[in-house]
Amino acid sequence: MSVPPRAAGWSAAEMAQLTGGEWLVPPAEESWSTTGICAEATQFGPGQMLLAPAGAAGLRPTVVERLAPKSLGIIAEDGSGYVRSGLPVLKVPDLRKTVTILAKAARLDFKGTVLAVTGSVGKTTTVAMAAHALAGIGKSDRSRTSANSSYGIGWNLASMSRDAQFWVQEMAIGRMDVCSGLVEPDVAIVTAIAPAHLADFSSTENIAKLKARIYQGMKPGGIAVINRDMPEFHIFEAAALDAQLRIVSFGSTEDCDARFLEFEGSTVRAVVLGKTHAFELGAPGRHMAMNAVAVLASVAGLGLDVAAAARQFESFKPLTGRGKRSKATFGEKRIEVWDDSYNANPTSMRAALQTMQASASIAQSSRLLVLGDMLELGPDAQDMHLSMEGDILAARPDRILFCGPLMKAVADRVLCEGKGRWFPDVEAMALALRPWIHDGDVVLVKASHGTHLERIVKILLEGADK
Repeated sequence: MSVPPRAAGWSAAEMAQLTGGEWLVPPAEESWSTTGICAEATQFGPGQMLLAPAGAAGLRPTVVERLAPKSLGIIAEDGSGYVRSGLPVLKVPDLRKTVTILAKAARLDFKGTVLAVTGSVGKTTTVAMAAHALAGIGKSDRSRTSANSSYGIGWNLASMSRDAQFWVQEMAIGRMDVCSGLVEPDVAIVTAIAPAHLADFSSTENIAKLKARIYQGMKPGGIAVINRDMPEFHIFEAAALDAQLRIVSFGSTEDCDARFLEFEGSTVRAVVLGKTHAFELGAPGRHMAMNAVAVLASVAGLGLDVAAAARQFESFKPLTGRGKRSKATFGEKRIEVWDDSYNANPTSMRAALQTMQASASIAQSSRLLVLGDMLELGPDAQDMHLSMEGDILAARPDRILFCGPLMKAVADRVLCEGKGRWFPDVEAMALALRPWIHDGDVVLVKASHGTHLERIVKILLEGADK
């Protein structure tokens, strides 16, 4: 099947042809065209079509009503429930196959450069950081949220800006070979491998081998940007060489092509392909600086202007759930919340605690840690939690609130030397939160998403205690 040009979006006829679908409610105007599709209501943009999940649930009427003014239609396997929505409705044989078809069409037509990011930590932040930096060179677009499965990658690819010079896509471990074939990266960044998802994959070595399949969809001569500091570097190096890729390494050792030197205040110093760069970074933490160096390694590997990309970092801010800092008033108490509640493993937990430890301007009396369980760590999960004791104490907290069964043993050890409390779940913590918040506090919230400490963040930012 021939692929229609993407410059002006897909017409109604092209959408039906590509997907094998049938318009139950065709667009009213002949000039109708859509710029993409979206499966997440929170990420929906003008000119896109809504994907209606298969099954009885489908799209909630409130979602359809709210997004109708900017939606160009609905795609569904059974579109009969949407024919009275006032929107065009395209019925397709298989929604997931439809997403893949549109993603392949979009990728085939895109003439710019595609960067993919994988790893156990920092993927979403590095994607956002790369797109932000590349915007200093040309128009860029990126994947939204953590939609990094084959389905999520599909609707992201089918929805990125047609006239962009760069696309940046996050990629997870699941079906990596299939996803790589869909994305066909020109550049693949590996942030780091950490003991995450060990319950499913047993070891970091196995995780690395699966993630190294990202190279299977790349053409010879593509660029593999690899963290040389991680023990699994050799696994990615071997896979990249097998795929005939060009390796650009980053890290903190002298043999790195892009070497992190120091992060003092908000200034990062790094050597990239033999040239020293100093730049401002709006995201605090050594781990954030290392993400920035990975991005610059990619820019340098592409032969682009490293200085122009580096200048962009000053205006980059951490994402919600991944280090975002917000000032709020909780009751009558002025506080600052560091929201790192979206995900956690020992590596990312340690990085967050070290950022607090290095923040010399924050008085110890104002340091409050809210720490929850790190999930999917496998049979050694409890030991991994206990291994954080030194890092927790090194952050010099005044108070610590722990949440979840795995943090119970950590609390038993740590709270004998400081003030705080353990809670079995987030509901119990929410009910007892108010007395632990002091005026002037800086509150670090860190846990796996399944622990749901984002609810604590919401309470703190909204100033209520339930």
